[in-house]
Amino acid sequence: MNGLLIPASFFIISIFRCQKYMLGKRLLDYLRSDGGVFGSGLILLLGSLLSSSAVAIVDVNGQYFAEPDAALFSSISLDFSGASGNDQRSQVSIDSHSIWRGDRSTWLLIGSYQAAESEGRDTADNAFVHVRYVRKLASGGLEFYAQGQRDRFQKLDSRRLFGLGYRVDWHSEQRDLDALVGIGLMQEQERFVESTDRAEQVRANLYLTLSLPLGLAGKTRWSLSAYAQPGLSGGGMRSIAVTKVATKLTDKLSLELSVAYDHDNKPTFGVNSENFRYTSGLTYTFSRAKQ
Repeated sequence: MNGLLIPASFFIISIFRCQKYMLGKRLLDYLRSDGGVFGSGLILLLGSLLSSSAVAIVDVNGQYFAEPDAALFSSISLDFSGASGNDQRSQVSIDSHSIWRGDRSTWLLIGSYQAAESEGRDTADNAFVHVRYVRKLASGGLEFYAQGQRDRFQKLDSRRLFGLGYRVDWHSEQRDLDALVGIGLMQEQERFVESTDRAEQVRANLYLTLSLPLGLAGKTRWSLSAYAQPGLSGGGMRSIAVTKVATKLTDKLSLELSVAYDHDNKPTFGVNSENFRYTSGLTYTFSRAKQ
């Protein structure tokens, strides 16, 4: 099965783009056989996520299973590039992801910034910050989160949201599959470039994250995150799917490749309804084991 995961990742993204109602058969069989009732729930939830294809959605669970047993985990990615002469361009981006796990609670802090210009013209300017608190229950956990975001080239001047929900972590007995499922509600406020009005919307929030090691050494992990945020008062559907392969080069340094597709069926005027992105780079990580 491991040999099929990387091509399956791109296959899943293609499914997302075509808005189909199916996953790869091998993944479904795995969840049915090893996940029991929970696996069936994952299948139903992922089916609902893929049944409808967001520019404003960001994957906040991308590093959640990178070190699932660590009390503290932090990762940071820095990327600088540029050129001069015939081609005048520059780009800088930074991503940070931190997780604190306690006996009864978990905190997540995620942030990113990207700026780029070409021939003297800005081509990217976006920033994002997300804070999430999870209170563990006997089964699953309650989560509360807040987020701020802007992206000038998606005409998004600001996006603020507050949400709450319920989530379940699941691990197979052999720890060869980790899963995270969540459902909740959130209140968002958006203001777009060249507009002083704020658009307010209540949305449902559904998400699924899968992660598993590749190879016997376990130095490479594959993950898939899918989110759907249907508007409950006429705001349309937003959704995103992100697949990633991360390989540890050393204890602190990893090489990551990710592919993402997002869709908004009611984008603001002048913005495309869908985006397809791929990124690669080095990530520095730090972790501390539970005592």
